[in-house]
Amino acid sequence: MQQAVSQRATSQAQAQPSRKRPAVVAGLGAAIVASAITVVLTMSSAPSPVAASDGASTTAVKACQITQRKFYVSTQTGSGMVRLREGNYLSAPITLSAQPQAVVFPLARPDVTPVEEVITIEGNSNNVIITSDFNPKPRIFDVAGVAAFPVTWIPVKKC
Repeated sequence: MQQAVSQRATSQAQAQPSRKRPAVVAGLGAAIVASAITVVLTMSSAPSPVAASDGASTTAVKACQITQRKFYVSTQTGSGMVRLREGNYLSAPITLSAQPQAVVFPLARPDVTPVEEVITIEGNSNNVIITSDFNPKPRIFDVAGVAAFPVTWIPVKKC
């Protein structure tokens, strides 16, 4: 009886290492794959991600940032309130002053092909000045109800 218990214990001890072998082989395989990926990424010519500047976040900044469609609205001699419309989007009311105020539209600038649209200025004001980051030459409008102007959004990528 003691011999049977001893044989059973020996056979169980021999069976356990064979069950552990596939797990060990899988673990070693995963380690080798991870090492290979690390070596490839280290040796690639792609730039490394840039850490966020706030110091509290460890997320990486995307290589290319999306550039929004944006205008700045102001006045030098007039006053009043206007709103800008692009398609279905209507900005919040803007009380005009000499300080340019940004109006950011919900769509990003195009990636490849320029997009032509008509922007509508709604409100009542003289000397409404519209500028942008990419075309600093001001457009000046006297608005009595509605004024419209065409715009071509050129592709812009900040990389």
